[in-house]
Amino acid sequence: MSLGAGVRGHRTSSPAAAPEVIVHAESPTFREKEKEEHKERAANSEPERPKLFGVEIRYLVLPLLTAQNASAVLLMRAVSSLPGEKEFSTQAAVIMQEVFKLLACVVILLVTEGTVNSAWNKPQEALKTAVPALLYLFQNNTQYLAASILDVATYTVSYQSKTLWTGILSVVLLGRTMMCHKWSAIAMLTAGVVLVNLSNVGKGRTEARALEEKTPAEKLMGLILINAAALASSGAGVYFEKILKGVKISLWARNLQLAFYSIIIGYIVLFSTVEHRTRVAEHGFFHGFTVATWLCVTVNAFGGLLCGAVIKYADAVSKDVSIGASIVLSTSASIFFFAYAVTTQVVVGILLVIYSVFVFSGNVKNPFEYVVSIAK
Repeated sequence: MSLGAGVRGHRTSSPAAAPEVIVHAESPTFREKEKEEHKERAANSEPERPKLFGVEIRYLVLPLLTAQNASAVLLMRAVSSLPGEKEFSTQAAVIMQEVFKLLACVVILLVTEGTVNSAWNKPQEALKTAVPALLYLFQNNTQYLAASILDVATYTVSYQSKTLWTGILSVVLLGRTMMCHKWSAIAMLTAGVVLVNLSNVGKGRTEARALEEKTPAEKLMGLILINAAALASSGAGVYFEKILKGVKISLWARNLQLAFYSIIIGYIVLFSTVEHRTRVAEHGFFHGFTVATWLCVTVNAFGGLLCGAVIKYADAVSKDVSIGASIVLSTSASIFFFAYAVTTQVVVGILLVIYSVFVFSGNVKNPFEYVVSIAK
């Protein structure tokens, strides 16, 4: 009897012993098991985050967005109020920032997809973006007007009222229900905005080097304009969410559509408005454009693209931190550039607004819930 036969005989005589299954590396069972193990390892491991120059992109876009948010309001304030910087047509500036945005989106789509056809594959869906394009055009123009009246802190804080409008419009247009922490965040944000606004409407100059004294009526108009801009921005965002739900389209294709319609609508507004049409006809389209104007146009053009990059590569917490940091940064810079006088009321208002942004997104505990938990 061979050795192999002896071994087999011994195994058979022991009923408690489990039969041995020999799996060869070449067998289908082995290959299937190997594939399953590979899938399990891939599922458990974190995906590799995209990098640029060896640094994760999310760590690059966040400081860029903070700098963009802060510099945008400072530049708009400068070109809308300082002597020698007010001769340009704001409508021409808005058109140019949409041209820059369109060119940037074309380049990104060509690099990532090799074509721009994805933006126009569904003409009916693309046509729907004309509505938010009109809203964004209104927003951009009113921002320039508000920046010529309001100080940097009031402008920046008041513009955060778009969080309030987004919440309300989401309930009205999308039929959503907001949790308690979102309503409490809106209440805090409103209180913070009101505090800063009351400081602005009150007596006394807050930016002595920037502007001649504005009357209370002019300041009130500035507040109406910036809140209208925030409402337009929120309305455009909620409308986008409503009409594009379920439609597969890249962020860059969507921004390309927006920029395209914004340019068309912008030219229609330019030539249908007597003031802008006359200025362009007499002095040219780029009359009054200075270095600061071109910087302002460029910063505003790439702001929307940076927000898209943050959504794609970072998270909501990072975006909230960026918003808070930009408010502090722009207010601090206005102290140096525009002799802004910070009061306790303004500081409290700014802190309330920053904190409310975190509470609204659910990234910090709702203070009212915290008080209730202590009471229990």
